[in-house]
Amino acid sequence: MRRFLFTFTAAFSIGLLVLLFVPQTAEFFVLHAPTCIWFAVLGILIVRHLQKPLLGCVIAGLCAGLLYTAGYQQVLVYPIRQLSGQTMQVTAKVRAYPDVYENSQRVEVSIPKDVLKGFYPKAEFCAIGYVPLGETPLKVGDTIEALVSFYEPTERQGFDRQRYQMANGNWISFSVLKDRKTKEPAHFVCTPAETIPWYGLPQKWNRELGAHILQQLPEREGGFLYSLLLGNRTYLDFIDAQNLQKAGLSHIIAVSGMHLMFLIGLIHLLFSRRIGVILSFAAIALFLPMAGGSPSILRAGIMAALSGAAFLLGRETDGQTSLGAALLVLLCINPYSMFHLSLQLSFLSTFGILRYAGRLEHKLFGGIYAKVSNRLLQKLLRVIGASIGCSLCAMLFTTPILVSAFGYVTLLSIPANIITLGIISLTFSLGVFFCLIPFLAPYLTPLLCLLIDFILNSAKLVGRWHWGILYWEEVSGKIAILMVLLIIFLLLAHWKPWITVPICCCVLAGAVVSAHIQHRNTTRVTLHDVGEGQMISIAKGYDTLSLIDCGSAANQDGLRLIQETMNWYGFSEIDTMLLTSVDKAHARNASAVLGSVPVQRLIIPDKLKENETLENVRNAAHKQNVPMSVWTETGIAPVQIEGILSTEIVGGVDRKLGVHLQDTGLDLWILHSMTQTMLAKLLRETPLTASEVILANEFEKQALLEETLDILHPQKIILSSGYASVPELLGVPVQSTAEAGDLVWRIPHTRR
Repeated sequence: MRRFLFTFTAAFSIGLLVLLFVPQTAEFFVLHAPTCIWFAVLGILIVRHLQKPLLGCVIAGLCAGLLYTAGYQQVLVYPIRQLSGQTMQVTAKVRAYPDVYENSQRVEVSIPKDVLKGFYPKAEFCAIGYVPLGETPLKVGDTIEALVSFYEPTERQGFDRQRYQMANGNWISFSVLKDRKTKEPAHFVCTPAETIPWYGLPQKWNRELGAHILQQLPEREGGFLYSLLLGNRTYLDFIDAQNLQKAGLSHIIAVSGMHLMFLIGLIHLLFSRRIGVILSFAAIALFLPMAGGSPSILRAGIMAALSGAAFLLGRETDGQTSLGAALLVLLCINPYSMFHLSLQLSFLSTFGILRYAGRLEHKLFGGIYAKVSNRLLQKLLRVIGASIGCSLCAMLFTTPILVSAFGYVTLLSIPANIITLGIISLTFSLGVFFCLIPFLAPYLTPLLCLLIDFILNSAKLVGRWHWGILYWEEVSGKIAILMVLLIIFLLLAHWKPWITVPICCCVLAGAVVSAHIQHRNTTRVTLHDVGEGQMISIAKGYDTLSLIDCGSAANQDGLRLIQETMNWYGFSEIDTMLLTSVDKAHARNASAVLGSVPVQRLIIPDKLKENETLENVRNAAHKQNVPMSVWTETGIAPVQIEGILSTEIVGGVDRKLGVHLQDTGLDLWILHSMTQTMLAKLLRETPLTASEVILANEFEKQALLEETLDILHPQKIILSSGYASVPELLGVPVQSTAEAGDLVWRIPHTRR
């Protein structure tokens, strides 16, 4: 039975994925459901006669996955997606506290089915809306009435927003229409709720506990504890969050099965086993919605509930069966949750741990355990062995997802987990007492701060080991990642491990060293996705960082982006900051960067007009004693930027500069700051050519665009745009950060 349930779920998932990746076949399967069922039954009877019950289970699972997902899509999803492009007045109820931006808020709402045409089996459906920000943000239970336009989210910056929202059960998006003249909402009325509805109480308790934590603890430690206990990372310092990511400890701030295990373990420690199991049901029911109800925590909750029920009924429990049951339940609730990254990582890592971690631990440490007689030392070794076994087995199954989503794998998670796992467990347990027993807060605060600082400082220290982060984009990185997986496989398969594993370890060591050297000897030129603005970083290995422009859209934090870049690669200063224009699109964040990060040299254009941005840049440079030089030369002249073989600046246009970067595989003119008229005048006086060119995305004058491209002869046009793009301009291919996100050129160093 255990093998059958897990096998059925695996086959169900495969059938479900087929429908999700080929959604146009859903109508066919719904129309021909009886025929599909007939063939499935026939197949099951045949394999049963051949005494292959597992194969029959696979056939049943595939058929069920296909038909269930097809029906779900046609009945529950397709009618909602028909709203795309329609404009209408709707009344909706707020289901979650919104994400607040500068002038708007992003909120999840439930909309009555009255707006849909024809039959719909549910009374309401969920959607994501972008609505105006009033004096106070919306709260759970509020009712809004607005004239809205529905649309399906598109893929932006390399991220499929529609798939992500549907994985969370939100089937369509909408925005409030605005009056063309006044730019105010055409119709938007909010009616505050008198009381918080029942489904909003867990969110309210989450915020109240978070406020208690942030009030009692210092800002840094409070933000971490809030994220550790309840998964809210809003108040976590972004540098600390990045250090945890580099060290492979991001899972501790994304509430998952580990957190629920800590909580249930604490309950069992305080009470007897039977009472603890009963209390754990209440804890699960309360903790899951408070922690956000992500697929990873729901998976853990279902598995814990099944395990507790089996104990009370005196039945044997099986982790792999519980895992299959949990996955089946979640996919039946919402098949699109299969696209949720937390679900993929949670289930794959849990499967690897349940199926292979014990076996791997025994192969690696079984002999050592037998030779150690000291109980305390043996217990310590077992903790280390279990941590290594779990980390490696989880890595074996999650690496493809991590490479696909993030482009790298960190080996640092193994030492980081060994160092911090016990401390994290203790911090979580004390944090629970801190929240639930207020009079203990003053006594626990110093100890919690000490433990949290240890975790964060350990992540910072381990994250500095750049060699432990392997990038799939590099050949050596690919080899190293594949060697890690091969070593784990060979250990589990026990295929002459005394010969094969040492050989693979030698190859792995060589690949890691080669990848580190390759990364150190590479310059990365990055056009950052900052919306309607420009910011280009030039990072030479782990040695120097330079910056061309420091602008962004109003809703982007350029200072944070630069600090994250510097922290990831370990830079302590900016060698050169070059501003091609001193306006908000090119220098909005320049004064903040100058005031927060050491800068060795600042270059600005000549004949600048006085404005607020220029004044802020001057004041910040003067306060921090940053040498500022005004570029007065006309025509093309060289300038030195570390990591680039040839850098040239073109002057001669008032208030603007152009920059030419040229090296192995790079021939780029940066002309984003110039208007069409300015650029046309410059090119008539100083003709330029380049393989790639960055232009401002404003082309009202067709004749000037044709003249510009005739002179430049670019093979590619790059638009630094946060909103829209076109596939080509006058036959020249166009690439935009709006669709691709950050654009990166990698230049291997050669002897100059």
